[in-house]
Amino acid sequence: MTDTPPPIWVLELNAPSIPKPYKLRVDRRVVLGRRVPGDDVKQPDIDLSPYQAEEMGVSRHHLALFPEDDRLMIEDLDSGNGTVLNNNRLKPNEPHALGQGDHLYLGRLRLDVQVVLSPTFGSSVRKQASLQLHDQTIPGKGQLILIVEDDAEVAKALAQVMEQAGYQPRISHDVVSAIRLYNQKTPEAVIVEQLLPEINGLEFCRYVRRDVHGNNLPMIVVSASKVSANTAEVMQAGADIFLERPVSARELRHVISSLIHRHKSGHASIYTKHLVGTAPLQGMPPESRHNAVVLFVASHSDSPIPLIVTQPVSFGRANSTGSLKTHVDLTRFDAVNYGVSRLHMILHHKDDQFFVEDMDTINGTYVNGDSTKPRELVPVKNGDEIRLGQLRMYIYFLSDPEHEAAPSSRNP
Repeated sequence: MTDTPPPIWVLELNAPSIPKPYKLRVDRRVVLGRRVPGDDVKQPDIDLSPYQAEEMGVSRHHLALFPEDDRLMIEDLDSGNGTVLNNNRLKPNEPHALGQGDHLYLGRLRLDVQVVLSPTFGSSVRKQASLQLHDQTIPGKGQLILIVEDDAEVAKALAQVMEQAGYQPRISHDVVSAIRLYNQKTPEAVIVEQLLPEINGLEFCRYVRRDVHGNNLPMIVVSASKVSANTAEVMQAGADIFLERPVSARELRHVISSLIHRHKSGHASIYTKHLVGTAPLQGMPPESRHNAVVLFVASHSDSPIPLIVTQPVSFGRANSTGSLKTHVDLTRFDAVNYGVSRLHMILHHKDDQFFVEDMDTINGTYVNGDSTKPRELVPVKNGDEIRLGQLRMYIYFLSDPEHEAAPSSRNP
């Protein structure tokens, strides 16, 4: 008889003294308190000292958090100044259930609780109108699931949920590395956080939906942020399912199972030709895929730069005398402060391959962090980072000759 895997919770703790929300994974008993250097007593698992814990009257071992069945429990550890839950002072050493939106006071330190991931309960499932989910959840058989999530605790928890469900998770923390992993080996499904740093997770959805090899791949968008999301935008980007916080682990296992089963049976409802919301590509004819690219400037994912490179394209701050007929002016991306020259780089397309050429600039051109030599053509691959001075861009191909020539490299 196998042991039942422990339920997994991920919480976000907010407080006036905490500049950034604190993510906390709870799959065992966790003690909150404050560390005291040199103390022989066992230190707490979560140290609240950086958040004025001593001044606020937090004890060294103040509060315990632990899962119990499908509930999350808290217990005051006979602390000096007590624990208050939603205006009710807790009796020491007595468990109480903790829920979404609860307010805690450890002494005078206020903590607002938001549930990011829970074992069973969650927000409603948003799905494509034509999508029908199976009633039964079928255990996985080691299928590869790509998880794109920047928060380490949330990513680990999602991976643990997938492992418990019988799948093989692989984690990426940003869109660029996710594209590289996706091109190395096609997963059976993707779970992607919407609000990723620099490039929005929806751009990864759009990237996959443009791919002739994987445009019907099951895509689940989750939101680990409490910021309200536009469901229509998520669906238009090509997501099959959208799970807002709190995300239910049970529901996640269910939709993954249903989508993989549907995909294997050939009943996929989303293809590139049905995808809307990809305005940068709408004006590009199909015959131009081989020499078309889309570039995203870091922190400006809402302003992609689509190009059909039939002749060399120059990049810089202004269309000066030395630039080519086709010139990309990066002034709107604060290029001056990032050290971009007036004529900085030229993008070439030769023999089904793209190259960048630094124009002997002061601050240089870099590919994946490596400096390029002036006036030398340097090849770039799908998803590479191109840096002009300190301005970072990411290049995506609409057609990837390397993988089209060897499609087996994309299959599990």
